[in-house]
Amino acid sequence: MRRTSRLIPFGFVILALAVLLPLLPSAFGHTRSSCQTPEKTEGRCVHFSSCRLVLRHYAMYKEHMPPVIMRFLQRARCKPKNQGYHLCCELKDVIPANANSKLK
Repeated sequence: MRRTSRLIPFGFVILALAVLLPLLPSAFGHTRSSCQTPEKTEGRCVHFSSCRLVLRHYAMYKEHMPPVIMRFLQRARCKPKNQGYHLCCELKDVIPANANSKLK
């Protein structure tokens, strides 16, 4: 009597990993709003009024922000314009949702 192997084909394992690996960060507590800042650091996609960096720049320059800062903020956008102005804010600068913000 011949035994047949019940091993899963290697190609199927690779395909399953390729499909499932992108889903793993959300399973381990990272939110889907995770992003990478223009400076290549880990960030979170938040409304601009929830980012201390933006509030500091606004307090310093008001409506006269230097072009270099405006370009940085434009590169940090993480959602389409029709969803409001959201940008990738470095984790240390994210203001918690329950904190009061000057611009909210």
